[in-house]
Amino acid sequence: MRTTFLMMALLGILGCNNESQQPDFPNLHPVKGVVKLGGQPVKGGTVQFVPEPDRPEFLINSEVSTDGTFTLSTVRTTDRKGERRAGAPTGNYRVTYIPMISDQQAGGIVEPVTTSQLITVQEGPNDLTISYPARK
Repeated sequence: MRTTFLMMALLGILGCNNESQQPDFPNLHPVKGVVKLGGQPVKGGTVQFVPEPDRPEFLINSEVSTDGTFTLSTVRTTDRKGERRAGAPTGNYRVTYIPMISDQQAGGIVEPVTTSQLITVQEGPNDLTISYPARK
């Protein structure tokens, strides 16, 4: 019984560390841009690009600087080492802007906002402007 338990634990550990189970990174293309709210650059936060159709094995996101600019990177959601690569795969995306917590506490934007239109990442360098209407 003890041997069976040890074998199961060892198989579990080996199974968790199996790098061959990681999906391959697709071809990634440089993506940078600016996030605007009501025509003005936002002051920090994050953006998340969700592909259409969704590919949950990858997370494509970026921090947004205080001048509204961002540079995307992609990470595998199953990667325990957190390998992050610059860029994003080609395709269409819904983009969600998540404001900084300090904005939320100061009475600014409270909830994340998502683009109503799809944003396209093309082969080669991409320079995007992500615009959201002003909040009422």
